[in-house]
Parts: sequence; structure tokens; C-alpha cells
Amino acid sequence: MLIEYKEIIDKELRVFSDKLPPLSIYDPIKYIISNGGKRFRSSLALMATDLFSNQPHLAINEAIAIELFHNFTLIHDDIMDQAPIRRNLPAVHKKWDENIAILSGDLLYAIVNQILSNSSSQSPTLHQIFQQTAVEVCEGQSLDMKFEKLEIISISDYINMIQLKTAVLVACSLKMGALIGGASPNDAQLLYDFGFNLGTSFQIHDDILDVFPNEDNFGKQVGGDIIEKKKTILYIDFLNKASKVDQNTVNHIIDDKQISNDQKVSKVKDFYLKYDVLKVAQESKNDFYNRSMISLRNLSLTDKKKKIVEDFSVLLMNRKS
Repeated sequence: MLIEYKEIIDKELRVFSDKLPPLSIYDPIKYIISNGGKRFRSSLALMATDLFSNQPHLAINEAIAIELFHNFTLIHDDIMDQAPIRRNLPAVHKKWDENIAILSGDLLYAIVNQILSNSSSQSPTLHQIFQQTAVEVCEGQSLDMKFEKLEIISISDYINMIQLKTAVLVACSLKMGALIGGASPNDAQLLYDFGFNLGTSFQIHDDILDVFPNEDNFGKQVGGDIIEKKKTILYIDFLNKASKVDQNTVNHIIDDKQISNDQKVSKVKDFYLKYDVLKVAQESKNDFYNRSMISLRNLSLTDKKKKIVEDFSVLLMNRKS
């Protein structure tokens, strides 16, 4: 659905990368750009502009800035998570070192602001939306790190965290694109709300797919979140429902270095099924998806254009990986 926008962004990123100075500190930036990615958020910015103006290229600078900002967060997140792999290749901090990764990430964020300040579409409103989103993404990451040290957190706390870490950037991409395309403030906000709730549903769906993929060739380690002991909505619901004995058993399984990863996932899934944690996750996912559809229906777009957005939403929420 977003392929045509992705192709535009990939082309612009190649041009951008080729123009970077021949200094070694830019090599990690060129590397992470060349490693690909779905270009999901940046494509949404172009789509939103297209919906209101039929000229997606009007938002190309903002779309590139959003894509680069997303990559900046990945570089720093991988350091904090000590993740060795990103997009099936060594993470920046592994290919170089942590100091270079931190500095190249900082440089990338500076470049993002440079692109925004030089854009012909720039305005105080667009800057405010973007910078507030950057603040919220950092807040979300800090909560994610904090939750790693807490034994029990509430589902509402988790929802708040993923909305800050994930959903706000989806929402920001759509709102910025809409405003550049000439949308009214009301329509821009409705599209923000649509993206915020769809982004929340998207992340919950991602949690579910990690443990309960739709098909065998999921494309990555099934139960990776279990192995890493991430506090997803499934794990949180289990901890809130399970007996102390079952909590201790699951924690022991995950921590046991004598058990293979596949065995760990299989055993923990049995406990997830025992406490029916999938039900709460699916209900939450559907609730936020339905909220996004209410915002979509209220947009002052033609039914044909609303259908384009709805079809995209359906494809997104039915993805298998």
C-alpha cells in the first residue's frame, strides 16, 4: 500500500547519503540508511500530504527528517538494549563501538533539525509538533528502561509507555503531512488521533505476533520477547494474574541457561494459555483500532480517500511479520 511512497523516500535517502561529507563519523549514518527498513513512518507523512493535496513530494523534507530521526532512535536504543543485530546486520555500536554510535546518533539528530529548518514547508507549528514528539519518544524509552527493573507494572502503564515510544511518531508523521498538504487544524488533529490509536494497536499486535505468529515462516525467532524477558502486554497480564508459584516457575524457565530458547518459548506459552493472556491483548488491540476508525470516519475527506486509509489500516493489522 505504501510502496510508492517508500520508493520516493528510498531514492531521496540515496541522494542524501551520497551528499554527506567524506568524514568517518558519517559512515555509521550511511550504513544504517543503506541497511533498509520499511520506511513506514516517513511513508505515512507522504500519504497524509497526498490525501489533502495530491502532491506527496511537498512533504519530502519532513518525511526524510522523520525517517532519519527514527534511525537515530534505533542507534541509541540498540546501545541501551545491547542489541547486537539490527535488520539482520550488526548494530552500529557493534560494527564500530559505543562512543562512535552515540556520536553518530547525536550527529544524525542535528542533521534532522537542519533538514527541518531548511525545508520550504517549515513553520513554528511543524517544529513544535516534531520537537514535542522527540521529547515524548525519549520519555517512552526511559519508561521502557525503568520497567525492566520493576517486577510488576500495570497494563495502563505499559500502554502509556508504548504510546510515547511508538505511537506518537506515527501520529506526528500523519499530522505533519496533513498540515503540509493543506488540511484544516481539525482534520490534522483527527489524523493525529487516528495515527496515535492505530500506532498503539500496531504495537500490541506486534507483541501478540512475537509469541503467536500467524504462520510458521514468521521470519524471526518466535518468542524473542519471552527470551529477552520483555514486559509486553502478554507478560504483564500473566504477572498480574498468575500465582506466585507460576510466576517463579516462568522466571526460572526464562533464566535457565540449560534450556534451549525454543523450549523456553514453548513452556512459557503454556502458562500464557493457562491464564488466557491473549484475550486481554486482543481486546486492547481491537479497542485502540476501533478508536482509530472513529477518527478516520470524522475526517472531511471523500469516502474514496477514507477507504484508502482504511485499506492500509487493515493490511497493517493483518500483517504476518
